[in-house]
Amino acid sequence: MSLRKNDRSILAVDWDARYVRFVHAKVRKGKVRIDRLFSVDLPEGLDVSSPEQLGGMIREVLKQQKIRTDRVILDVPRDKALLTTLKLPMTDPNELPAMVEFQIGKELPFPLSQAVVDFAMPERSTDGPADVLVGTVRREVVEYYHKTCEQAGLKLARLGLRPYANKEAIHSLFGAGRYECVVMVDIGPRLTEIDVVMGGKLSFSRAGSVSIPNPVAPGSDQLQADSAIMSLGDSADSTDSAIIQFPRSTVPGAASDVDRVVSALVVEVTRTIEAFRSSTPGVNVDMIVVGGSVGMEEQVARALGERYSATVEIYNPAPQFGWPEEKGAEARAFSAALGLVSAFAGDSQFDFDFLHPKRTVTAAERRLKKAPVFAVAALVVVSAIGGVYWKVIMPKRQALADIRTQIEEYEDRISDLEKIEDKRIAVADAFDKEQVIWLDELNRLSDLLPSNQQMLLKLMDMDAKDAEIILKLEAQNRQTVLDTVDKIDSFRLRGEETMYFNAVAGRMTESGSKEQYPTSGSINVVIEPKVKTK
Repeated sequence: MSLRKNDRSILAVDWDARYVRFVHAKVRKGKVRIDRLFSVDLPEGLDVSSPEQLGGMIREVLKQQKIRTDRVILDVPRDKALLTTLKLPMTDPNELPAMVEFQIGKELPFPLSQAVVDFAMPERSTDGPADVLVGTVRREVVEYYHKTCEQAGLKLARLGLRPYANKEAIHSLFGAGRYECVVMVDIGPRLTEIDVVMGGKLSFSRAGSVSIPNPVAPGSDQLQADSAIMSLGDSADSTDSAIIQFPRSTVPGAASDVDRVVSALVVEVTRTIEAFRSSTPGVNVDMIVVGGSVGMEEQVARALGERYSATVEIYNPAPQFGWPEEKGAEARAFSAALGLVSAFAGDSQFDFDFLHPKRTVTAAERRLKKAPVFAVAALVVVSAIGGVYWKVIMPKRQALADIRTQIEEYEDRISDLEKIEDKRIAVADAFDKEQVIWLDELNRLSDLLPSNQQMLLKLMDMDAKDAEIILKLEAQNRQTVLDTVDKIDSFRLRGEETMYFNAVAGRMTESGSKEQYPTSGSINVVIEPKVKTK
């Protein structure tokens, strides 16, 4: 859909599991002026998956902030979209949507009829096939954003892709050519999106699951709720403008807890970079940009700087919009929202828009666009004269009706095949759930075993068929073994009440010749969820 951008206001909204971020901007002749940025906490107990609850909350916020702009652009996060790179010949751009739809149908884990497919239009090239980045979301996801906007009293103008919005933010900040390979790390409270931008293009993206607790205020043991407003535009240089204040303290707990979360985030970044390098050997990362609102961005940036030789920075859009440096630093969580606005101001035909996905333009449609209106009207009049309708059109209409009947029959057959495919996918998913990921189970068990001063693990056997781990050990005494069994039995997954491990002590013997570990025995550990699914 073509949108007029001359002196028009636009609202960009981006949210995660903890915050909703708003950017209000004016776009004129491809230039962007940011009026306001602000972030609000999601109320406790609000269900983000409910369009009614989230949309109602957004409506109230906009009412309180006296924002009357009703056009909004949103983005689909990485975990809600499938990204696929296809190599396609660069022929007529009007034919590219049909080629994408034909090829992507072979890659999807669900029927194409349930999907909305769009892609980033590649640059024209005469050097053979081009890499086309294709994004796919389920129709129910698009419907969720439609309903949320309806509840918020907003008109959805565009539905983009969050990794691509982050790419736009990086491109707008650094420009093309300054850095060949940039990695954007957008840290969220539940998911961290890591995007690799190569040569100004989004080349790779994944979401890592690292849960980060609510931050606390310094010197306080209470969780800190954070919500403030940053006013820009004409008052951007005013010292009276309110500044967004994101948490800067550490997460609750000891320093070791912070180090553990930082290490987990660094591992996710490393996995992403190595996965990208596996398909693009010899690539060196020139720049790593860290953004987010969890209060740990600086620690993560330092850790990445120690691991990689690349330049590492906290996302700061001040140079792009002419803001003071300190105000730009407080907008480090707004990369996706600002990227949405930047993309909106640019050439929209190259962007992702799941609301208006690219489609094939037929030759007839192209001719109609060029034909004068009076010629089209004259053609309609001539076609309706005399007995032409009954002699020519009527038989064709009957043939068309027969074709439609055949199409309906084929659609019924396709529906049956889709149901069969869904059942096959369900069986495959059930099979995946039954598989034991031994590295995960051993990691859980290692946290439950006592130190080497109390117990020595001699041998470990794993039986995938019975979902069982057998620990052969030596201990200081019998009680140490029994205490370990109790500790393993009491383990629960976060948020779960049911038993995860079922541990039983095996036969134990005493040896007077061993001074440190006189007790020998075993512990049999059964992974209960895996047993129940068999």
